[in-house]
Amino acid sequence: MDEIINSPLLWALCSVTVAVVAFQAVAYFRLTKRQAARVDVSEAQCRQAMRIGMMTAVGPALGILIVMVGLMAVLGNPLTWMRLSIIVSATNELAAAKIGAEAAGVTFGGADYTKEALMVSWFGMWLNGVGSLLAVVLFAKHLAGIQRKVVSRNPRILAIVSGAAMCAIYGNLSSGTLLGGGDFVAAWAAAGIATFGFYQIAQRVEKLKEYSLGLAMIVGTLAGAAWHGLA
Repeated sequence: MDEIINSPLLWALCSVTVAVVAFQAVAYFRLTKRQAARVDVSEAQCRQAMRIGMMTAVGPALGILIVMVGLMAVLGNPLTWMRLSIIVSATNELAAAKIGAEAAGVTFGGADYTKEALMVSWFGMWLNGVGSLLAVVLFAKHLAGIQRKVVSRNPRILAIVSGAAMCAIYGNLSSGTLLGGGDFVAAWAAAGIATFGFYQIAQRVEKLKEYSLGLAMIVGTLAGAAWHGLA
């Protein structure tokens, strides 16, 4: 199996996709820099936004890294690297691969996980991503038009809807996770308390504002890991 999942050909094919993603990231960065000057966003504000984004990404990246190691052992290094470069959600990819294995009638990563089952897992991961891609291609333009109409009538509605959507998304993700109990609850509670605590401190320490969310995520991740270790 290893000669397939870590083959030079697969490395080459996956590298092409990752290279495209890297090119898109650079192109997007350069585009935002140009647009920033047009809307009177200063260079200092751009740097601050980058720092906030980088710090906020630390917490989720740690969780992805842990799942990524497990995926590499079963699906191979190149495919895991490529999929998480474009999909990012390690839990979604793991679930899709497991569903594919179950559809083939085997256990994901088990002794009966054959090359045929591997192909079904790959196909399941492809289906997992193509739905989002089609949704963007088919509906993104129309959503932009709806957004413009809403803002033209009442700009506050967009802020309310955006805030409500974020609360709904994170609430939905948290509620499902909390049912697992134990380390999940510890991570959720610690991150929530840390978020409130860092927010209060940031009101007095201005520079902490841009790092508060990322630090809260790290606290939650460490608390969950510590609880799991003690249990």
